[in-house]
Amino acid sequence: MNLRPVAQGDVLEISILLDTVFEGPAEARLVQRLRDEGAMALELVAEDDEGIMGYIAFARMLVPDSIWALSPVAVRQKSQGGGVGSKLIQHGLDMVRQSHESQGVVVLGAPEYYERFGFSRAAAADLTTPYAKEYTMFYPLAPEAAHLKAALSYPDAFSEAQ
Repeated sequence: MNLRPVAQGDVLEISILLDTVFEGPAEARLVQRLRDEGAMALELVAEDDEGIMGYIAFARMLVPDSIWALSPVAVRQKSQGGGVGSKLIQHGLDMVRQSHESQGVVVLGAPEYYERFGFSRAAAADLTTPYAKEYTMFYPLAPEAAHLKAALSYPDAFSEAQ
């Protein structure tokens, strides 16, 4: 398996992956809108001999602009359960850390999954979000972000995708 940044030629294959994994076009539309808005901060793929098997994206929040949002992460159905998603998340968080452009990453998802990577509901306790608080977690990258108090404002693409 090879992990690498997204290339322009990957767009169609990523859209097909997202449509298949999420059983509809909503996530692919979200990703394209994030790109169109210029909100996409980082996109990575995992590939094997058959092509793209996984995808992860990080978008810049509008407020605070030092926070990124992980959304979405997807793994080809026949490759699920093999650690591809975990490797994408770990590699993605490493790349975010190395970029020095973000103080932390917020995610909306299943706590039992994302807490394995260091995301925390406790770290998100002082974040106001338009989404379900019980599924909002934060991964602080800078010491000053560990107890961040902020009202999160997501790129418009997130509200348009609902």
